Amino acid sequence: YVGAVTSTGRMHRVSVLDLPGDPTTDGPPSLAGGVPVAEVVPLDPGERVIALVSLAEGTPPVALGTAAGVVKRVAAGDAPAKGDAWEIVSLKDGDEVVGAGHADDDDELVLVSSDAQLLHFAAKNVRPQGRAAGGMAGIKLGSGARAVFFGVVPASSAHDANVVTIA
Repeated sequence: YVGAVTSTGRMHRVSVLDLPGDPTTDGPPSLAGGVPVAEVVPLDPGERVIALVSLAEGTPPVALGTAAGVVKRVAAGDAPAKGDAWEIVSLKDGDEVVGAGHADDDDELVLVSSDAQLLHFAAKNVRPQGRAAGGMAGIKLGSGARAVFFGVVPASSAHDANVVTIA
């Protein structure tokens, strides 16, 4: 199974065995195939899939960031036994998830805001919480600003990381 993290803070369990396959070809796989994500993951109006994560036991926690600058880590294996969708972060009105990925303690979490602020810090500073928790303040945003990007930089490649902005 994989988890589809959505902009509304929900996780959808998706069986990879139920996904349509790409017809076998003699050459490299074609990127023209596939199906719209809405045919695999039931989404509410305006809801988008932000990331796909592993739900396997022993997988690093899922880290996520929101437009309001909130960050959270949730144990990847912390999925309920029943049900195909559940809340992984409690969002305030008007907030949405902008990014998600797996993050070990040694990895770095990165938030970029609409007013060109960048904050990076060790994932170990964000203690994993239960699914329904709201997370913690990650970046202080100026008036009218919002986080537009959240990502995880693996510790193994942190020395190679670069940030590029385009105005």
